[in-house]
Amino acid sequence: MLVSREGNLITLINVFETKPEQQQALLDELSRFAESVKGDEPGLIGVALHRSTDGLRVVNYAQWRSEEDLGRFVKKYHEQMNAQLQLAERANAHVYEVASLSAQAGD
Repeated sequence: MLVSREGNLITLINVFETKPEQQQALLDELSRFAESVKGDEPGLIGVALHRSTDGLRVVNYAQWRSEEDLGRFVKKYHEQMNAQLQLAERANAHVYEVASLSAQAGD
């Protein structure tokens, strides 16, 4: 997965707030879910999961070809995604587009 302004991709960034003792369980659940849908969902480019070092957050970064593809996915997996929220105190999801990129020379 490459962050790019080409191709008019959209990005879903979901920040889950969790407790340190639940962070790994949330990561495991999100990881299993991502692996189970990988390759089967039209428009899904890729998913990256990040954990905060303080144990309080998990960030799901997912690239999609279009908001329509994402919308179909959310409708299809609504129940599974709601179940994941049981491991989080709060989730804050928004759709983004890349506005600017800056990288080291040669990267």
